[in-house]
Amino acid sequence: FGFKLYNLCYNKPKNVNGGVTMKTIGIIGGSQKRTFEKIGYKNGCRILFHSGKDDSGRRKSFKHICKNADCVIVLLGACGHVSMSLVKELCKKYGTEVLFVNGFGATGAVKKALDHIEQAA
Repeated sequence: FGFKLYNLCYNKPKNVNGGVTMKTIGIIGGSQKRTFEKIGYKNGCRILFHSGKDDSGRRKSFKHICKNADCVIVLLGACGHVSMSLVKELCKKYGTEVLFVNGFGATGAVKKALDHIEQAA
């Protein structure tokens, strides 16, 4: 399970279900990386995660997430204002939807992103 999950979360999107590309969700904030990846796996999507607190290479990491995700979720209670502003700026630059979510819940954040992607389609 762990190896498949690793491949699912870090490789380029794969075509599944008759050619439908998997959705990619960026999560900024929190410390539950494995939990987000497991929930994403169960819901058929990839998760790109950053804790939002690491100062080294933060802009580069955020750039990768904002550029490659279909939707980015920022957990308001789990990262600082600088991270929030940086993510907002990068998402605007790359045309990626960004949602700011109160709380730390992994399931709720992933579901909210998937609902938002479905509504946008």
